Amino acid sequence: MKTNRPAGEERGLTRSRAISLVLAVAGLILLACGLWMMRGPEAPPPEVGVDLSSLSLDGWNISMVRRTYPVEKLVVTTDREDYQSGDLRLLIPILAQDVLVQNGVDADSLRSGPGLYEYSQLPAPDTNANVSIAGHRDVEAAEFYYIDRLSDGDLLYLLYKEKVYVYLYESTEIIQVDNWDPIACKEYPCLTLTSCDPIGTFINRIVVTGRLVDVWELDDQVIFAARMDAEVFASR
Repeated sequence: MKTNRPAGEERGLTRSRAISLVLAVAGLILLACGLWMMRGPEAPPPEVGVDLSSLSLDGWNISMVRRTYPVEKLVVTTDREDYQSGDLRLLIPILAQDVLVQNGVDADSLRSGPGLYEYSQLPAPDTNANVSIAGHRDVEAAEFYYIDRLSDGDLLYLLYKEKVYVYLYESTEIIQVDNWDPIACKEYPCLTLTSCDPIGTFINRIVVTGRLVDVWELDDQVIFAARMDAEVFASR
């Protein structure tokens, strides 16, 4: 049986339904917000210096995986922290230099030969590593005495973990001693050699840079050509 309600009461019921609907919607919104805030934290991006080669590559296409160090930044890597003197060998055939690279550029280390900067990366085929090495020009063995003579076409080599990293001379510059830019990461893989300039002083620093042009497997057949235009290099 239909019951007639006064008009005021009908309006009250409509208003109550509207308020209930608004409260229900608001409750759903608050519930959704609460669930969103309770979600697990997102994984942070890799920190500068983290060696991504230690991560598992299972299920990945390794050709798509590349470690890229931040350009124009000084980076300390985990493999650099583990470096031991002699792990890296530097060859500069045009200067008749074949030396083991020491762990550090302090005075004691450089007495035994050129040393690896703390901010150097180690060579790897899949990185933009800047392998930066300091050496003497006027004391001890003076291995870098003639690095100012390196020029276009000259080749430099690093031997590391059964691979040969081949670098082609790119540039020589003289900078102030407090300028660290040359050993910062570049957009491409390179080798950076530094020493004092002029010889016998600490006024400036000479910086020689080579660009990575090839990576070989180390075996008994490797011949270290002095220059890019050498026949033996062209035959590789």
